[in-house]
Amino acid sequence: VVSTQSTGRSMKLLLSTLLLVGLVYAEPFKTTANYVDYYPGDPDSNVVLTSPHDGHVRHEQVPDRIQGCYNTTDGTCDWRHDCPGERVYRKCRVITWADRDSSVLALKMRNTMGRELGVMPHLIVSRMHRSKLDPNRDRENAAQHAPIAELTYDTFHGKIKEVHDMFDRPAIHFDIHGYTSHNTDNWLELGYNIRGSELNAGDLNPEVSSIKALAARSDKPFPSIIAGEDSLGKLVMEEGYRVVPSPQYPRPELGVQGKYFRGGYITRQWGSLYGGDVDCVQFEVPQWIRDESEEHGEKLGQAFAQWVKDHY
Repeated sequence: VVSTQSTGRSMKLLLSTLLLVGLVYAEPFKTTANYVDYYPGDPDSNVVLTSPHDGHVRHEQVPDRIQGCYNTTDGTCDWRHDCPGERVYRKCRVITWADRDSSVLALKMRNTMGRELGVMPHLIVSRMHRSKLDPNRDRENAAQHAPIAELTYDTFHGKIKEVHDMFDRPAIHFDIHGYTSHNTDNWLELGYNIRGSELNAGDLNPEVSSIKALAARSDKPFPSIIAGEDSLGKLVMEEGYRVVPSPQYPRPELGVQGKYFRGGYITRQWGSLYGGDVDCVQFEVPQWIRDESEEHGEKLGQAFAQWVKDHY
């Protein structure tokens, strides 16, 4: 016969076990509005991550994004679907494929950084598919005048502004992306709004970078912050990755194909290029990293957290 006291102890143990399992496997708290997920950071955090290209929602009332009409007079694009101009080859192009699992990697990196820093970073994720909306473009290109897409765009960027406004000291914004197109080098890319040609020439001007605020207040040489001993690339490299720029690959031309992306609209719009104390870095990650986000998010999160400790 099992005693009542023994049964009570067993029930308490079971409940404690279930609670522990729930804490370990529970989905991190988030809010969702207009196809944008927001994972709130701790009030004292000065770090935010964004994932604009891993959405899966293909809203039937939002038309697919298409190539715009090119104005040969002033070199501008008309993004209306019924634009009267010509759609010229390689002009006003759109990219519609998703950066698959980049939000999964971002979430793992965020959780690792929270553990390492002692305060949890913010994370903002667009859940609308890139064929319908590209938040890493200006509004007309991004949504092409589709009202629902425009609402998601405004929500995504509005949340970024809301988070940036919370920061009361120098802060950093990491924009997480993925690529599949240049598999020969297959490296990781850190974008500071410095062109690949400028990296190749050693022309590292902090005034055109998305981390201009860090460069202005740091006593470290700017080339060292970008590709030397004080760089994020060095810390990522030390985790076992090929990354550009870094001490190993300070210039894209040292690769086989040498392709490199300096960062996009979010990097320029939300970094310190145009002022302020919030810097921004775009992180381009090949698919093999994103396929194993749990493993690589841990290692990359540790590297990113150390760079935050060093500079912010």
